[in-house]
Amino acid sequence: MDALLCDEDWLSCSTETRDENYHRAMKHGGFDKSITSSVCLTITMKEEDERAVSVCMEKEMSYMPEPYYKEFLESKNLVFVRLRCIQWIIKCRSRWDFSHETVFLAANYLDRFISKNRCKEWKDWMVDLLAIACLSVASKFHETYPPTLTEIQMEDCCMDHDHVFKPSCIERMEMILLEGLEWHLWYPTPYYYIQLLGLKLECFSIEEAHQDQEEEANANDVLMVKIKEFVVGALLDYRAIHFKPSLIALSSICCSLDLIPPIVNSQSSISYFMGLFNQHHKDEMMKCRGIMEAVHSSSSCCPQSPTSVLMKEQ
Repeated sequence: MDALLCDEDWLSCSTETRDENYHRAMKHGGFDKSITSSVCLTITMKEEDERAVSVCMEKEMSYMPEPYYKEFLESKNLVFVRLRCIQWIIKCRSRWDFSHETVFLAANYLDRFISKNRCKEWKDWMVDLLAIACLSVASKFHETYPPTLTEIQMEDCCMDHDHVFKPSCIERMEMILLEGLEWHLWYPTPYYYIQLLGLKLECFSIEEAHQDQEEEANANDVLMVKIKEFVVGALLDYRAIHFKPSLIALSSICCSLDLIPPIVNSQSSISYFMGLFNQHHKDEMMKCRGIMEAVHSSSSCCPQSPTSVLMKEQ
């Protein structure tokens, strides 16, 4: 059971707590020098954030799909089936108000399990059942009030009306999934990195931009929306499967900063982020950015593509 427990107890101040401190400071009169120092210390906790990122980067390779998983999806014609399942998971997030973290966990479970069971002759209905089990496990692991196995297949969220599975069938699939993943359920998702690195962006905005408070808050909101668009686009695109979560998170931030008006000193921000990666990681990040930018460009030109339709719904 120890594998179910997160070992991030040293993160005594959660990202939510630091967000609350930030907005509380925004409410009570602005950022003079003394308040700015206090808030930046509370928000960033530079050493703690760096340690968090370092620990996560050490772990993330253990939670990646097996090598050549992308090629396996192509050879078994599972690319579109996977896309449909990820779209369904995201649709359920809106229906049940799940966190983004739950979405990324469920997608990770799906990819890891399929990659570990390549000898299977996967049918569409099998992947559908697995996706339901993955979302169910992820919601039980991360949400306070997960839906029941009956609710998760309600008509407005049903993945395939031809296949409605009994709760007992999903429960058996959940156990197979847990055993296949060796009960290793937590992993550092791209969204987890974004939560850490996003706080760093807010700090740069506070210290360097000195904009009107309301305008600054709106600008940060725009930035985070754009980052989420890029990271969800990467989640949907199977070509990004082999990139580590940290690279996806950093790539989405850099792509977003290139597209929106500068609300932060992007050079100093990016320099901080890039300092966490070696040259190989930086080369991989450029490849990841290329895929993200291509997906974003395609979505803009072809609004009826699966990815862009999903973005529009979000």
